Amino acid sequence: MCHQGSRVGVFPCGLFYLQEGGKHLGVVDVYSKIPFDLSGSMSKNRFRQELCWGISKMFDLFDKEDFCVVFDYKCDIEIHFNDSVEFYQIKTHKIQSPYKFSDLKRHKEGPSIIAKLFVLKDASAPETPIRCALVSNAFLQIGKVAISDKEFFSFDELDEISQTTVRAALSEELSRENVDLTNLYYIYTPMNLLAPQNDIIGKITGSFERIKGCEPVKPNALYRLILDTVTEKACYELSSQDYSELIKCKGITKAELNNMLNHHMDKTDNSVSLIQDYIEQKQVTIGEKRKLKQSLAKIVEAECKSLELQTKQQTLFEYIDTISTDVSFEEMTEIILSRYSTTFPIEYSQTDIYVFILLVIKRWECGLNG
Repeated sequence: MCHQGSRVGVFPCGLFYLQEGGKHLGVVDVYSKIPFDLSGSMSKNRFRQELCWGISKMFDLFDKEDFCVVFDYKCDIEIHFNDSVEFYQIKTHKIQSPYKFSDLKRHKEGPSIIAKLFVLKDASAPETPIRCALVSNAFLQIGKVAISDKEFFSFDELDEISQTTVRAALSEELSRENVDLTNLYYIYTPMNLLAPQNDIIGKITGSFERIKGCEPVKPNALYRLILDTVTEKACYELSSQDYSELIKCKGITKAELNNMLNHHMDKTDNSVSLIQDYIEQKQVTIGEKRKLKQSLAKIVEAECKSLELQTKQQTLFEYIDTISTDVSFEEMTEIILSRYSTTFPIEYSQTDIYVFILLVIKRWECGLNG
């Protein structure tokens, strides 16, 4: 239906357009009159924020013996250990003000946020404790008290007035007299609401270096692999009564995460393992083999952190590209040693330099000089 004074025109191609008072309204004019709706974009961003927080949590937990992170099943993020479970509800707060407890206890359709967490926590058993936490980018405010001096706290550590307020809200909503606030937590953490992927790529790269001792091959590809896997798990919509099936469809175990990390260090590992084999096959004394192995370990650790060694490797790659490679591995080693052995820092022994050159040649052979 057209407004008064408006009429519909037709382009030669058959498309309609709107005219007001004889004035032709183009796409921009017409489109600007339509109200916008950002609720879908905001929901997608919040969902992405949940996933990125869960990914970050996986790396925080990597030093634990074993775990599985379940996405979007009984709670936003779940951590399953062998003898306990943790539930995390992620709530972002766009405005620069505290998150009010009155919002946490509000319930119109279904349970309130705080009641949902309490019910999950209340399902624990003595031998299998359950801990629940609300995670937000805003500090919590209960009544007139804003808790801005703590990034992590248990509700049973609050002052008496605040505890009474929380207990009263839960008691009223859940119709129960005894409300135990132990194992119920609040976590404040800064969040990049507009581009959370920027933070998590840095977290993945830094964690990879800590865990594997070197930089990942193609870190952006590693991020996409982890994010795509997590998204697939989170979007799986079917329920399961079989726990193993649930973990398979909705969770990522430590072993699965480790496999993804290994996939992005395979080339580096391959060159190191090839030199390890080369050292084992050398016809030298066991004392000399021991020195070579010690130097290999030293160089592998050092080159991940040393810009000088990384630059030296590139220099050697470029040198090999300029000379005849119609020689044996041993002959190439001697050629490079004779030219470059005196150009290394004094902290590297001749054995260290020799092993480093072995690694560089092997990487060049494997096409890792790109």
